[in-house]
Amino acid sequence: MRKTNTLKSYKSKSLIGIINIPGDKSISQRAVIFASLCFGLTKIFGLLKSKDVLSTVNALKNLGVKVKFKSDICEISGTGGTFKKPKKPLDLGNSGTGVRLLIGMLSSKNIETTFEGDKSLSKRPMLRVIKPLEKFGAKFKSNKGKLPLKILKSDYLTPCIVDEKIGSAQVKSALILSALNLNGTTIINEVVPSRDHTENLLKYLGADIKIRKKKLEKKIIVNGPQTLNRKKIKICGDFSSASFLIVAAMVCKNSKIVLKNVGINYFRIGLLEVLKKMNGKFKILKKWTENGEKVADLEIKSSNLKGIKVSGDISTRLIDEYPILFVAASFAKGTTEFINLKELRYKESDRLSAMSEALEKSGVKLKQEKDSIKIFGSRKQNGGVKIKTYNDHRVAMSMLVFGLASDEPIKVDDISMIKTSFPNFAELLKKIGAKVKYVQK
Repeated sequence: MRKTNTLKSYKSKSLIGIINIPGDKSISQRAVIFASLCFGLTKIFGLLKSKDVLSTVNALKNLGVKVKFKSDICEISGTGGTFKKPKKPLDLGNSGTGVRLLIGMLSSKNIETTFEGDKSLSKRPMLRVIKPLEKFGAKFKSNKGKLPLKILKSDYLTPCIVDEKIGSAQVKSALILSALNLNGTTIINEVVPSRDHTENLLKYLGADIKIRKKKLEKKIIVNGPQTLNRKKIKICGDFSSASFLIVAAMVCKNSKIVLKNVGINYFRIGLLEVLKKMNGKFKILKKWTENGEKVADLEIKSSNLKGIKVSGDISTRLIDEYPILFVAASFAKGTTEFINLKELRYKESDRLSAMSEALEKSGVKLKQEKDSIKIFGSRKQNGGVKIKTYNDHRVAMSMLVFGLASDEPIKVDDISMIKTSFPNFAELLKKIGAKVKYVQK
């Protein structure tokens, strides 16, 4: 039988349909971890069963947490934050969120634990989470600030004031999770704003966590020790996954799609703000709130996009969406300039370089500099190439969307990593009429 283990996308017209986006990966990660800190059974509805989330689930199982899946429901029997020492290293695969949040949670549990990851995760920086946790008194041994990393026994940790200057939701969340187990008050000064899924879900679960805002800065006050109250959790659709379909509909002619139940957290929808300035056509049809998160149904239509200058101030609000936004800019009329892209170099790949290479190979004119890029867009792009994805799911999905609007098809070198965030990506594209085929690698 012919082996079909990669994807090829072809010029498509009239993407039409109503679809449900898979569960939010960031919230799914937090839901399973926070449920383990509750006493008793927590039911989670719509959990994203991606490789990254399942890596975190398996790590929790190795810590003594019981997890069951029943159809669309994930049941977690929380231990109240008491974990057993794992018999083997916790392998988080490709999950940067999972590993950093678990490092934070376990750093104040006085359990020696070793973390491992795949080749990609093992290249990603962990000092950004180790250094602030060390201020509490946590002790670590790492591979020059990268995985494998070991949490060493540390008998006495104390709360303190920590400044979080990177603008990383993962680092902030790790600090909060550690602080939940400390005796006293921890203050985290968030200098650069970042996603607030952790604060929202912890408040929903009854955590003693207070937020004080002053202009762009935020003071997070955590009183510990504490356990969480178990409640039913519903996971909304992942906006980062929705972004691929949003741009696909905008760049393909005569398209109109409706995306149901999509999370529209302020810190996640920077893409919509940018696309609106680029003349992107979309409507928010209905809004509601779930577990403290804003959710909506979105209508997207074909758009004659125009080039703009994208402010660096918005970068933390669309950090995962830059690759697909680069694709939108490629088909926009005029020049689109992106600045303040340093963090793109520390994702699953160096996304700035990986996307620049992929787009140039596909015929896009651009100018890449150290932490910025100018894309000279055109309604007509060539395509017709095979793309090296550098094992990055967002590079792969972005370039497959590119192939839906380019004259010639786009083939990617690998699709296995797409399962880390969007397992049914190809199937949903096909459902709305996109020409995507599984082909031999």
